Amino acid sequence: MFKPRSLRFWILLSLGAIATWLIATSMPVGGWRSFAQSPESGTAAEQSSSSKPSNGLRPLAEVTRDLTREDGLFTTYRDRDTNKAFLALQPNQLNRNFLLIATLESGVGEAGLFRGWPVNDLVFQFQEAPGDRLQIVVPNLYIRTPRGPGWQQRLRDTSFSDSVIYAVPLVSKDDASGTMLIDLSNLLMERDLANTYASLIGVLGSYAPNADLSYLDQVRAYPNNLEVGATLTFSGGGAPTDPLAGLLGASLRSLPDPRGFRIRLRYSFSALPTQNTYQPRPADERVGYFISAYRAPFQVGQPDPFVRYINRWHLEKQNPDAAVSPPKEPIVFWIENTVPPEYRDAIAQGTLMWNEAFEKAGFQNAIEVRQMPDNADWDPADVRYNVIRWSDSLSPWAIGLGPSRVNPLTGQILDADIILDANTIRYLQQQYQTRGLEAMPEAEQFLQFCGQRSQQWYLQWLTLQTFGEAGLDPNRRAQTPPQT
Repeated sequence: MFKPRSLRFWILLSLGAIATWLIATSMPVGGWRSFAQSPESGTAAEQSSSSKPSNGLRPLAEVTRDLTREDGLFTTYRDRDTNKAFLALQPNQLNRNFLLIATLESGVGEAGLFRGWPVNDLVFQFQEAPGDRLQIVVPNLYIRTPRGPGWQQRLRDTSFSDSVIYAVPLVSKDDASGTMLIDLSNLLMERDLANTYASLIGVLGSYAPNADLSYLDQVRAYPNNLEVGATLTFSGGGAPTDPLAGLLGASLRSLPDPRGFRIRLRYSFSALPTQNTYQPRPADERVGYFISAYRAPFQVGQPDPFVRYINRWHLEKQNPDAAVSPPKEPIVFWIENTVPPEYRDAIAQGTLMWNEAFEKAGFQNAIEVRQMPDNADWDPADVRYNVIRWSDSLSPWAIGLGPSRVNPLTGQILDADIILDANTIRYLQQQYQTRGLEAMPEAEQFLQFCGQRSQQWYLQWLTLQTFGEAGLDPNRRAQTPPQT
């Protein structure tokens, strides 16, 4: 039988609901800084922008005085003493598509935090907003009207929405040139443009970003890209002697102390190609390419509203009339200087084996392999370089990985890496031990020779297979039903 609750019960229930609402509404929304500051404090830039009128920004020359300037895709200003970095935007860089690639430059060797692994790719735009701010907007590339009458574009724009991520305050704006200055730390660290924490939350457990111990450590401007390095620190794994630490969060065996760790993240900014000769190629379901797809809802008479392009490299013949010709610009892969020297030849051979396939497509020596110098002044995560990387870990999630970054508008591969894990060699060595072959003295030298040859063959095969993952879906034949 239903029994009415007492007045005391309802009062306590109401108080609990109010408290829950107050906590939820007061939680900060944002990136790294929001974990370390109270909701009332905000960032210094936000406080200053809210207290000043729209025409009260500091002059550009005053803000950038005594700062180190670098010109490139974006102009940057940096104060190495205070570790402040600013990004200058020109008016013609507003409402343009830029690609941000976030990559783990270093990891912890387990739990999905492996060096060289991709974190996130993001196409975004800077859009001017009232109140001396720039909005960060992710354009809706999933639904497009590439060609057609104006009514289609108007209908698309009013039927669907882009994603407005957040706004950053202008630090300065030059009235004469229109140059706008924003805080790069605000963009990447405080606002977390790459959505790093959300991308890694599945492996972080109870760890959370520690804003006080995180900072930008490198800013390099180039003509076609901007490279930014950041050291990110995570805290909260529990005391070393806490028996609940492993139950409440990620248990990282590689750490000397589970209460915290740091990783290095590489942010690579580049402009999407708009005026090259690349021609998108429609996908064919009989061939297992990775694809870039979008919905074109206004295709009249088409039962399928989707347009699908295969992901592929951009190659052009030096001699267009020749059946087989060297490319104008080959696909160049660099072997990272962390790869053990005894494995480099096998890895190079495995990569170059793809030249046979490209030759059938009309390209001679389409792929080149070069060795990264020990004193190289560029980082393997730099978007300008395709790199074969070597990783080590306690518990690998994959012995080979072939991530690639593409232009989502066309499917053109812009950057690709091959990541090989050192555990693949350990696996081969364990196979010899498991079979007891090392216990046969009369075959010791022969097995040693075969073991080395097996390692070389296996690395060739692994590199060959992983290279193909830049564009081809592995094991596609097993996944595809028979075609008639």
